[in-house]
Amino acid sequence: MKKEIPQKVHLVSLGCPKNTVDSERMLGLLEGNSYQITEQPEQADVVIVNTCGFIGPAKEESVDAVMEAHRLKEQGKCKGVIVTGCLATRYEEELRSEMVEADALLTIEQEVEIVDSVDRILNNTPNRKLHNTVRKSMTPTHWGYLRISDGCDHKCAFCSIPAIRGPHKSETVEDLLVEAERLANNGVRELILISQDSVRYGADLYGRPALVKLLTELEKVKGIEWIRLMYTYPAFWTGEMIDLFASSTKICTYIDMPLQHISDSVLRRMKRATTRQKTIDLLDLLRDRIPGVGLRSTFIVGFPGETDEDFEQLLEFVEETRFDHLSGFIYSPEEGTSAYGLEAEVAEEIKQYRYSRLTQLQERIATEINDDLVGSRHIVLVDDRDDMGFYGRMQRDAPEIDGQILIEKGTIRQGQFVEVEITGADPYQLHADIVGVPY
Repeated sequence: MKKEIPQKVHLVSLGCPKNTVDSERMLGLLEGNSYQITEQPEQADVVIVNTCGFIGPAKEESVDAVMEAHRLKEQGKCKGVIVTGCLATRYEEELRSEMVEADALLTIEQEVEIVDSVDRILNNTPNRKLHNTVRKSMTPTHWGYLRISDGCDHKCAFCSIPAIRGPHKSETVEDLLVEAERLANNGVRELILISQDSVRYGADLYGRPALVKLLTELEKVKGIEWIRLMYTYPAFWTGEMIDLFASSTKICTYIDMPLQHISDSVLRRMKRATTRQKTIDLLDLLRDRIPGVGLRSTFIVGFPGETDEDFEQLLEFVEETRFDHLSGFIYSPEEGTSAYGLEAEVAEEIKQYRYSRLTQLQERIATEINDDLVGSRHIVLVDDRDDMGFYGRMQRDAPEIDGQILIEKGTIRQGQFVEVEITGADPYQLHADIVGVPY
């Protein structure tokens, strides 16, 4: 009897970690239903593109990925292309009528039908064995994402996420604990909590935010040694949260807080529920209560109506605050947002100039901060290695978006913790020697 060759699927995952979790769930369904996952798109029978639709450059990247997948089909290297994710959800009607390159289009809610869609493209008789499977990790074995909620209730003027992913929807504490324990049993040592608005976790389920309760329970999960919280909205930090961060031995001393701007006039137009002074007071409190805390933020330049004075306020604030990590974005007008079509649009050349000044300022600050770390000792988690050596991260560094520490000598392996001494510094990379025993 001739042995059947497994049919192969390749998935391109674009955008944020929340999209990554969606991709992992689709891969879990496909693998659980006898499809083989390949990292080589030219070897795949079907190519799936999980798109991002947040801002202009991300949308362009998504369309380019779909076009590239279609070229493989034209060359006879695959039989079909499936488009899903945020872009497919945001522009569903237009893409169904105009994107002829897609053999199937699924919104985020329809991603549970991914196996059926692949079956139809390959003319397979629908014979799904499993309707609910464990997601297939796309991250290294020693760290993983835990998506605690999806969607958002805020109405920030520039943001399309509520229109794409809907209102804030939290997972239950019980379900998240089960998932965390599964990840820990599979070797995960760093748990990275993601959502669109982490500090509001549980408000929709329990009548009030339940992040402290969730974090307290996650601290008890055996095998998890670092818990990293991403995407904290500045307006809703509480004293109870700060107390937990200050006392915990597992929660990373790292705060990701997208501030977007600091000028009160810009914050009002952005419809952010905070002010310049409230933000400054919160950051001062966090640094006072959590010594050595690493701060990450994002800022938008060129929002409609942003004056030279507004921008100079932002630069002054960044200079004074000295963020460990900062990302700048040029404002992109997005259909369906309240900022779309606002008057007093900032000229493109001014946007580019402001972006350049902001990034140059942060590069200098990051260099100075890193220089000050030379000679200090830290526990790092080893992520990867190449011909240069091993790469690790301190608690102040999130994977894939923040800096790394290069360890050129030593006997260590991926997923270990080890104490190092910082011996050199670049703007976005540190150098270190091992001074402790790996564990």
